[in-house]
Amino acid sequence: MVKVAELTGHTTRVLNMAQSPHGCTVASVAGDETLRFWNVFGMLQVAKPKRKTTSKPFTNISRIR
Repeated sequence: MVKVAELTGHTTRVLNMAQSPHGCTVASVAGDETLRFWNVFGMLQVAKPKRKTTSKPFTNISRIR
């Protein structure tokens, strides 16, 4: 393992660390009773779906018979 970066901020030793499900954020908790969130890998870019524009309202709703 190679040390990539040193995250400074806690005043006492770190007791536990966890990575978020999307993988961009790490949370750490230390003996100084603080919880810190670290944005270590940048933000995940998610493409937003384009909204469909129609001239008629409620065209996406099926008819009920």
